[in-house]
Amino acid sequence: MRIFKLGLRPAQNCPQMTQLLIGGIVYMIFASHSAASGATSASFDESGDTSSLSSLSSSSSLESSSTAFAAIASSSLTQVSSLLPEVAALSATATMVEPYLDGYATSNVTTQIGTHAYLPCRVKQLGNKSVSWIRLRDGHILTVDRAVFIADQRFLAIKQPDKYWTLQIKYVQARDAGAYECQVSTEPKVSARVQLHVVVPRTEILGEPDRYVKAGSNVVLRCIVRGALEPPTFIMWYHGAEQLAADSRRHRTQLDPNLPEANGEGQSTIGSLIIESAKKRDTGNYTCSPSNSPSATVTLNIINGESSASAVTSSAPTTRAYTLCIMALLLSVIIIGGGHRT
Repeated sequence: MRIFKLGLRPAQNCPQMTQLLIGGIVYMIFASHSAASGATSASFDESGDTSSLSSLSSSSSLESSSTAFAAIASSSLTQVSSLLPEVAALSATATMVEPYLDGYATSNVTTQIGTHAYLPCRVKQLGNKSVSWIRLRDGHILTVDRAVFIADQRFLAIKQPDKYWTLQIKYVQARDAGAYECQVSTEPKVSARVQLHVVVPRTEILGEPDRYVKAGSNVVLRCIVRGALEPPTFIMWYHGAEQLAADSRRHRTQLDPNLPEANGEGQSTIGSLIIESAKKRDTGNYTCSPSNSPSATVTLNIINGESSASAVTSSAPTTRAYTLCIMALLLSVIIIGGGHRT
């Protein structure tokens, strides 16, 4: 049909096209009739004779015109009748078009813990149907259109102008990972799945979890963040529950983002805390808290005086010497016992 070549929408314009077609044919019929009548009148006026021969000629012309008119009308109506079923079928087909999803049946979205995730679902020709989001691991209905059916307020359905029904998950947690399904309320249903992957970066403070430092020395604590999709915008440091200033008289912080990993896999970020001339009051737990990854804690012990420091540093050799003494004593007992038996 040429309707599509004209760029018209069948569902809305097929009835108008039918009316235009019928109107055009009727106009042609009446135009033909008018032309026939005009020809007869002209013939009558030209002769000016009122004899019976002229009357018979006029009657014959009118009869011929009527016969021609009937033939044209019959032919036109036959053509219209043959076209109407086809136009009606086209119109019915166009109005019964069902919604469909534009995109892949399965897609993947990767986000980082603590950020917002957006799961897309593009539906075309939705009409009066509804769009639902289902969490497949437990079958929980999260949203239907804009209505939310879960107590967790982190979930929200967003209708965007480009026909996207997007599921938003705020402040993503590790347990949010898994499959979600977008469903359209057709029969049978139309659906698409989105697999959500949640990246959890690793945070650690380099070195031993317990540190022993001599009073008056400088201390550098390094907090490293690995496996993040994006580097943290900041790393906060805490001494106990107290947040440390980024640049004070005794404490300084430093952030080194996008450092290449030693194994060549990805990049890391290092946040450093520098304590100048450590004092006894600096003893305690120190926590680094990146903006986009879990926290990590280390215990710092400040030791006063040379003797205390040497005692701590020599604790391992003393333990080994004590172990050797015990073993020598046991060996002596065994040798003496064997001599008595002989």
